Amino acid sequence: MKYILGILLSAALLASCKKDEYAEIDSLSSDGNEFFSNQKVKLWMAVKSDNLPDVNYQWGCEGGTLTQPQGLDEMTWQAPKENGTYRVYCTVKIGDKSETRYHDMFVSSFFFEKFEKTSYSFKGQSSTTLTKRTETMNGVSNGYLESVVKSTTSTNRYIYYNFADTGLVMPFGCMSKTGWISDFPADTIKVGSSKYPNKLYYEITMNRDPHKEDLSYIDNVRLEWFPVVPTKGLPKDPVTGLKYNGCLLFEQNKSGAKTWFQVSVNVPELNFAKGEYKNVALNIGADYLVTVYVGGTKILETDAIKNWRITNNSKDNMYVGEWRLVFPNGNGGNKPPKIYFDNAYAKIDGSLLTGI
Repeated sequence: MKYILGILLSAALLASCKKDEYAEIDSLSSDGNEFFSNQKVKLWMAVKSDNLPDVNYQWGCEGGTLTQPQGLDEMTWQAPKENGTYRVYCTVKIGDKSETRYHDMFVSSFFFEKFEKTSYSFKGQSSTTLTKRTETMNGVSNGYLESVVKSTTSTNRYIYYNFADTGLVMPFGCMSKTGWISDFPADTIKVGSSKYPNKLYYEITMNRDPHKEDLSYIDNVRLEWFPVVPTKGLPKDPVTGLKYNGCLLFEQNKSGAKTWFQVSVNVPELNFAKGEYKNVALNIGADYLVTVYVGGTKILETDAIKNWRITNNSKDNMYVGEWRLVFPNGNGGNKPPKIYFDNAYAKIDGSLLTGI
């Protein structure tokens, strides 16, 4: 009888303990406040409970996608492609009690990188060193990326962002604040038997349209410029014979045979002094009109790609693969220039990035 009474008392005590269990939400947080299209964002819950191991977390979202299993106090949310404000939420349960917390996620652009955190989305090609630095401007701290070639065999390297979006087609625009911090070469550099002009360039690699209707297609678009005028003089345009310090290049691929087309300019905006950092923007419209802005000034507008597509009766779309910034090494790998890179930004809605 005493044994049975002990069991009943134990059961009563357990029931009272279960009855007193609670879970109270302190916060639902996200890794940042402003996000780009398709970005994967970490979410996490801060919860008070007298029995944390038994707390269950059920996540939901009104737009975008959840990419981790349910039941944990953290989640990864992938933003949708379209701009807007989207709500994520988490319901915390323990026993028969539950509480829900909501959090709004602001998606403002396709891509936005300010380098205010240790982790960042841009990567470096092999033999490239990327270092997050901090500067103070008007009393405000700002993070940026310093990029340097670390190779005794390569004439140049690049940093890049792979959009990994099979549906990313024109229109497309990209912009960053860039320049050189130190040791930019005054002329063509030589590493071993290889040479590379003292230039910077944006490179947009193009993925082939999966329909593959066209025999000839464009697989690469570049914006090249000489931030430091070469002491031996600027190069000359292969068609006009005029000197240029910047140009738009695009590559035709015809059954593996490749041909470059060039549109050149010579403008003071493409000259960069040491420590002078400018917003450089490259836009390709839905009609394939290309416009380039530097520091808010339009330096180039051309329908060369548009006309090429008309001439070749192009039916395929142009799909964006990667965005790269390519920069030089130093002669023999000695004293490679340090490159400044910040505020990387891309848009897919057709509106122009002007560098303002």
